[in-house]
Amino acid sequence: MNHAYQLTNLKFNYDLKETLHIKSLSIKSNQITALFGANGSGKSTLLNILAFVIPPREGQLDFLGLPTFPKQAPTYRKQIAFLTQRPYLLQGTVKQNISTALKIRCIPTSLHAERIATSLDYLGITNLAHRTVDELSDGEKQKSALARALALTPDVLILDEPFSYLDQASKNNLESFVKDYQKTLIFSTHNHLQGSALSDEVITLAAGKPVPNAMINIFAGQLSNNYFKTTQLTLIPPDQTTTGTHISIDPSQIVLSRLALSSSMRNHFQGKITAIIEDLNNVRVTIKAGEIFHAMITHQASDDLKLNIGDEVWLNFKSNAVTVF
Repeated sequence: MNHAYQLTNLKFNYDLKETLHIKSLSIKSNQITALFGANGSGKSTLLNILAFVIPPREGQLDFLGLPTFPKQAPTYRKQIAFLTQRPYLLQGTVKQNISTALKIRCIPTSLHAERIATSLDYLGITNLAHRTVDELSDGEKQKSALARALALTPDVLILDEPFSYLDQASKNNLESFVKDYQKTLIFSTHNHLQGSALSDEVITLAAGKPVPNAMINIFAGQLSNNYFKTTQLTLIPPDQTTTGTHISIDPSQIVLSRLALSSSMRNHFQGKITAIIEDLNNVRVTIKAGEIFHAMITHQASDDLKLNIGDEVWLNFKSNAVTVF
């Protein structure tokens, strides 16, 4: 089985507003998939559809290689564990929460003790078994909810913005879990760096549509007379561009300089460095220049420019580094 999901011409509306429009999208089985996008991009809506909490308005959704039908959603949900941003726990102990979930899924009682012990041990929280929900920190609540999900041995585990409300220690623990997970796991994040580091594949959403994964400098705006205007900047896209409500700039095509460059590059913006991060064989530099840009440069370029957080720099890029969609 190659794909956990295959989506074709899938659409979803809230009232009259179209929030998802996916012509074709595949999510592979037995890998970690990160769903990246800004707030309002459609991430949570898509996860709810993948978890069979809500049906699409139209289109085809295949699950584990087979077509799905809305009336059979309860059956599909038995194969999925879905954790929302703030997982809900019942009153009582952590052990009781897991036991109740197993009962609801009609797991034989004879298997409960082993399932509970295994899931708690896997996450290193055996000591929480007899703690009540009211005694848990946010991180402990999330781990307990995750243990409850793992005890169900789902075919697919879905996590909606799982890192949003955690302290750093809890984030580190959850990142280790995600990275080492051996079955199908899908999680949403607004942090592209985190998604890339933890997953086998990153799916990027903008305005409810998948866009190429390299697009991390994504801005909404309007195209007029071959200029694209965001709320903060006016950029120059490729000539003859006629339609689109979003743009992206390839981070590897952004040239940084200490002074404004006189060159054939048509886009030049001055900004301040807010972050410098080692990213595999390159250096990712984050610059606030009206909008927040991410530039990918070599270690040699970083050394030559002697970059530091807080420095003023210029961003320079050609019009063909801009993709309009």
